[in-house]
Amino acid sequence: MQYSFQADKHLESGELEVVVKSKAHTPEVQALLNYLHRYKSENLDIIPLKTSDRIEMVKVSDIILVDVDGTDLLIDTRYGQLRTKERLYKFQERVNHPDLLQISKHALININHLDYLEDSFSGAMTAFLSNKIKTTVSRKYLKDLAKYLGL
Repeated sequence: MQYSFQADKHLESGELEVVVKSKAHTPEVQALLNYLHRYKSENLDIIPLKTSDRIEMVKVSDIILVDVDGTDLLIDTRYGQLRTKERLYKFQERVNHPDLLQISKHALININHLDYLEDSFSGAMTAFLSNKIKTTVSRKYLKDLAKYLGL
């Protein structure tokens, strides 16, 4: 990857313009665009979660696994499980935290609670998390996880 700086006298003071050039719109390009989108955006440390009978304030660092269960989200934390009526992609956008990684079409994990990965069937892997929680990492998301882990 190459990058450079060019001064542009036509821009207002404090204004930035970023252009990403590539031969094709690859996953790496999209990851960079996502990173730029999150740049200087709020990362919440504590998020409100609406359950059926109350609103719980949960630290993102306490979240282990977020998994879809029908029309609900099951959120496994260090202290128990919460159920909320929210779509996974909406939850991910709202929380916008770099430690929450998507590992399948239906799940996010907090990378800080990942103990180890083990081979599973058909190229997928099983993620073993804190509190003896395990989940499947699909092949589609395995490459991004490996990249995040520096492998």
